[in-house]
Amino acid sequence: MPPQWTRWQIRNVRRFEIANPIADSLISNSLGSPIAQRDSNVKRVRRSKIIDSEPPVEFGTFIGDRQITLILDIKAANEANHAEPWRKRHARHKGQKKAIFVALLNCKEIIKLPCTLRFTRYAPKTLDAHDNLPMSFKWICDQTCAELTGDLRPGLADGNKGFTFQYDQVKFKKYYVKIEISW
Repeated sequence: MPPQWTRWQIRNVRRFEIANPIADSLISNSLGSPIAQRDSNVKRVRRSKIIDSEPPVEFGTFIGDRQITLILDIKAANEANHAEPWRKRHARHKGQKKAIFVALLNCKEIIKLPCTLRFTRYAPKTLDAHDNLPMSFKWICDQTCAELTGDLRPGLADGNKGFTFQYDQVKFKKYYVKIEISW
């Protein structure tokens, strides 16, 4: 050690130097076969998370026969969780509503009621399907229904009897939302 170091620096360097003689040894037996564990030259394969594979996502509005599919680059987060600051939540809600408005701008006139709205959440982790999944689509659902009915009063348009809602989620690497409207 350099001679200009103080005793405190030397003591802390010694305290944080951890000698681990078994650092290269296995912690568990789940990393491979017993023969591979004995051989130190064999590389261990790291297991990755299983995520549904899909082709690269193309965002936009796709119009089909009596069906419209919206694929939006937005995050559907759990709205029941109040762990994040209100400004961050408000910014996310505002972005979700703006994305829905832009996506339905040219095609909302061709949609007839009654219709079925199917919301699919793509995310690395899944939410509880009974409580948290429908809650994560709260602002997205409100804005979609408001655009389709023309009733722009906040939160009241989704009470229309002409809507049927379905929710689904898929594990995927990135966050995005797919909305399928069929009538």
